[in-house]
Amino acid sequence: MTFTAITIVGLGPGSMSDLTLQAYRVLEKAAADGTPVYFRTFIHPTIDPLKQALPNLRIASFDYLYEAAADWSTLYQQIADAVCTLATQGPIIYAVPGHPLIGESSVQLLLEQAREHGLSTALVAGLSFVEPVCTLLGLDPCNAHMQLVDATNLAALRADEVAGKIIPTVPLLVAQVYNRRLASAVKLALGECYPDEWPVKLVRSAGIESDESVMQMPLYDLDRKSYANHLSTLYIPPVDELTALRLPETLRFITMRLRRDPDGCPWDRQQTHQSLTRYVLEETYEVVEALEENDMAKLAEELGDLLLQVYLHAEIARQEGDFSLGDIYEHINAKLIRRHPHIFGSVEASNAEQVKQNWEDIKRQERAEAGANVQQESILDRVPLASPSLVVAQEYQKRTIRKGFDYPTIQEIYAKLAEELQELQDATTPEQQHEEMGDIFFIAAHLAHFLTIDAEQALRQANRKFRRRFQFVEQVAQQQGRELTSYSLCEWKELWGLAKAATT
Repeated sequence: MTFTAITIVGLGPGSMSDLTLQAYRVLEKAAADGTPVYFRTFIHPTIDPLKQALPNLRIASFDYLYEAAADWSTLYQQIADAVCTLATQGPIIYAVPGHPLIGESSVQLLLEQAREHGLSTALVAGLSFVEPVCTLLGLDPCNAHMQLVDATNLAALRADEVAGKIIPTVPLLVAQVYNRRLASAVKLALGECYPDEWPVKLVRSAGIESDESVMQMPLYDLDRKSYANHLSTLYIPPVDELTALRLPETLRFITMRLRRDPDGCPWDRQQTHQSLTRYVLEETYEVVEALEENDMAKLAEELGDLLLQVYLHAEIARQEGDFSLGDIYEHINAKLIRRHPHIFGSVEASNAEQVKQNWEDIKRQERAEAGANVQQESILDRVPLASPSLVVAQEYQKRTIRKGFDYPTIQEIYAKLAEELQELQDATTPEQQHEEMGDIFFIAAHLAHFLTIDAEQALRQANRKFRRRFQFVEQVAQQQGRELTSYSLCEWKELWGLAKAATT
């Protein structure tokens, strides 16, 4: 047999009897011709029997990297790099527990590295750990929709990444929980998706009849004793849909359940896109309020309320056969990729203005491809009239100012505002007053734009300030035991002065 640069051999789950005939013959040939064999770890039950059966094997391991690893995310990459470096000096064998392609991240990284370095590889299959583990647990991984993740890869995830990688409503196997330190990192990662007291099973030495065992414990106890070893696999049973509260899929399940006929929620079943419109606006404004108050706990809650509106509309549309939640994700993901060619493509953009211009150009191209006559579009098109009126006013002004329609100085804006105030005073009918009041608001929004002030935000801030001051007056009246209507104009002015001094 002629060895390729790197031959990757699966050693099986543990027992020497599970080593395949092909794997044994490859190792036997290596012992005969002196090809070095590098084991990912020597802590595996086949090592001693192989030493006895093939005493001429030239062997080494990467256990030293495990002992020195300070960062789980780079451990397997270090092993892959080391194997490739060794292979440049001549053909080698890299031996791993189980099957090389099942739960072996180091092999996946190695194959990628080998391709980049032009090193040929060959795979020798082995019995994986999955078969004996599932035998002990009495599980069919296919029927159970089993997830499989390597413990080191799981430990390397950031806390905010775990919920996107693990689906707690289906069974999970965490392979190679090889020591207490790694078990602790796995426990912390799983804590993002599972209750601390969730019952889990640690399967040890599966396939080795004299040593195999299944230990059940709460998740929080996983690292409290030295349960884990190099032949440990953690099994986490699925949680109920209503328990996985950090999972996006749970919100979809809840909205479907609420809308289900006939045993859903009577109120939710009656809702339509139109009846929910007011709630979309309300929840949006509550998000804005939390942002302006810089209240992060409130913001998290209000964003959830707004997200519920998205899921409810998606569920109504799904039931009516219009679109599904997947269509929403597809549209926004495709749009973000398409409109950020400087990130996901080859277009260059060195500053925010270039990004903004690219965005507008892409939007214009999209409209043209959709059949719009972009040459005849007004610059005031596509401003949602359902937006707050001050927002619409400032957006109109922003767009027309870019075309040169503007007052040259701020003094002229003040003069125009004074003119509109005078016209309101001169108005003699309710219709005229209504029109002139609108003109005042519009020119006030223009003045705000000239001063680079967000008119809508400024008015919301003024509203909050008024609320604080009036509530102060209410408190004073309550302390004095008086009704607000009992105060004279002079007293109101005095109270308001106190409120202004006491509030910011």
